[in-house]
Amino acid sequence: MAEFEKINSPLKKFVKGYEQNNPNILKDIITNLEEGNPFHYLFTGVVGCGKTYLTRMIMRATLVTPRSERWEMIKVIKFYKRYLSYITSEYSDKWSSVDSHNRTINTKLLAIDDLGDEKPSTSAAHDYFSGLIEMRYDYIYTHPESRTIISTNLNGNQIIKMYGSRAFDRLQEYFVICKFKPVSFREKRHRTLVA
Repeated sequence: MAEFEKINSPLKKFVKGYEQNNPNILKDIITNLEEGNPFHYLFTGVVGCGKTYLTRMIMRATLVTPRSERWEMIKVIKFYKRYLSYITSEYSDKWSSVDSHNRTINTKLLAIDDLGDEKPSTSAAHDYFSGLIEMRYDYIYTHPESRTIISTNLNGNQIIKMYGSRAFDRLQEYFVICKFKPVSFREKRHRTLVA
């Protein structure tokens, strides 16, 4: 059974937009949090639909006691830039730095934000993240009590095109794919004044 604490009334400060636009996603997440279950979510949707905000709310809601483990959050663009700086460095221990960097994937609570936003977006970058998806897949297999959230603006076909069908197949095995409705919260808050 899971080693997570049950959370009473998680996400109670949640914005109404999620209840209106993505009620099934919210219901599944709240059930898992209330019951203390492990979970793996792949959030897909347009820019501004609240994937990262929801991820942060889940991360906050699950830090209920001092003994709770901390989430590791990877911003894809920064994570890949750090990797590139390691492999291009002149230091003799650069490969141990790369290994240490990649071990971030093997943590009990992991959030990967903006998969598909690696820059430069090259086949080498796509191969790197495909390998990291494979590493996470292996970790989940041996640590079923873990939790993972991956957010992306890509849909399934785009993930296959960038990272290959093998990576997407592995995501489909363990992850609940949550397709957010194409509603931008930022667009709703934006006001345009015309002179």
